Amino acid sequence: MPYILEGKICRPHEVNLLRTGDLIVVKPVTVFVRGRSQVFSPLSVISDECTHTITTPIWVDAVRVGDNVRMVEPVVEVEGELEILSHEFLPGFTARELLGKSRFKVASSPGVPIVTVRGYPLISSSGKEIYLSDDRTLLLALAHSLTYFLSSSE
Repeated sequence: MPYILEGKICRPHEVNLLRTGDLIVVKPVTVFVRGRSQVFSPLSVISDECTHTITTPIWVDAVRVGDNVRMVEPVVEVEGELEILSHEFLPGFTARELLGKSRFKVASSPGVPIVTVRGYPLISSSGKEIYLSDDRTLLLALAHSLTYFLSSSE
């Protein structure tokens, strides 16, 4: 749970690129922006590239973008909604709401499926490694956010 003295935050749909060191919010957070209290959903990103300046210090449930997400070559494209296989994985439900029914690139990936589309694994986990087959920025943020939940279960 990082303490943010100053920084900038983006809503999930405003993020175009994730960089190592950026923070991905995993639980809703209330932030003062432009003198007003605003709630930012899971999958919001705290990064120098964002436009909303945080004006007061905050504690935030977030995970830092690292190097534990591996891209898997997609095998097939399927249409459907995200299926979140863990009821505790709150960012997954945010992503499902944002993406709705879409086309996703899926693959047979190692590990335990966490997010699927029509039964095909989209995000899976094996140990501390996370596997993702669709390279959209929002899905990459979702995969990184899984680190928070995996590390808290140890």
